[in-house]
Amino acid sequence: MNEEIIVDQDQKADFSMPFSFPVRIYETDLEQKPFRVNNWHWHEELQFCAVVSGALQITVQNETYKLQTGDGIFINSGCIHMTKAEGEDPARYLCLNIHPHLFSFFHGSVMEQKYFLPYIRDEKFQAAPLFPSCLWQKEILKLERELWETLREKREGYELETYIHIMEMWKLLVLHIKPSGPAAADAPEKQKEIKQILQYIHKNFGRRILLEELAAEVHLSREGCCRLFKKMLNCTIFDYLMEYRIQKSMEFLEMTDLSVTRIAYDTGFSSVSYFIRRFGERLHMTPGEYRKSRKGSLRSRE
Repeated sequence: MNEEIIVDQDQKADFSMPFSFPVRIYETDLEQKPFRVNNWHWHEELQFCAVVSGALQITVQNETYKLQTGDGIFINSGCIHMTKAEGEDPARYLCLNIHPHLFSFFHGSVMEQKYFLPYIRDEKFQAAPLFPSCLWQKEILKLERELWETLREKREGYELETYIHIMEMWKLLVLHIKPSGPAAADAPEKQKEIKQILQYIHKNFGRRILLEELAAEVHLSREGCCRLFKKMLNCTIFDYLMEYRIQKSMEFLEMTDLSVTRIAYDTGFSSVSYFIRRFGERLHMTPGEYRKSRKGSLRSRE
């Protein structure tokens, strides 16, 4: 019997940035995310993060880092990652996204060949935690905080000031972290496959998807697809989809007036009773109770 998977749409945020000046800085508030989790995602931009408040756990591919207020992390281009709040305090962090185009030294230059490409192409260089107890890491974190003000105020010449700050951050990073050399021969292919699986799930939400169909997308067997997913993301496809569907249902309950029945089917559940049971197992309340609590919370903040 074919195993059937119903999937739903990834939450799409506007991470677009102008080609002429591809830099973006913003704050992520995990208190506004279902389960206080910013789920698996990736982007072409390099990213510097700095924890503003609370504590969080960042998993970059299969490595997990625990960060406190004042700590930070660098995440390399294209690396799959997720963020989860820890403890009771509200968890917020700054994100500085920089497209590789900003480092567009002329082709063949020593800047490109020695100080940029060896790092961005290093399959083993996925992330680097940044702690204020280390002087050079503390300086990177300080520069990111200054960039927040620079990009917010946009004074005359802010683009030049931003570029100088970013180059200083990059210099500190590459002078203290050396390229690790080539990764395993199949590492790039596995990264490509797991991204294809996630993209396929997100693109084809709302309709039935057979596990064989998902596996065929990356030219693997059912068993090979499941093994890859478990190895790369440390969870099963079923567990990921169930968690993800519930997260989406929480967003619909909070942000729309759709009925519980409509939300159940729109988020891939085969019946309303199954949705309510799964929702209750995860949140220890009914969807209606959750909607009421969140609507009340929103009104109290107004």
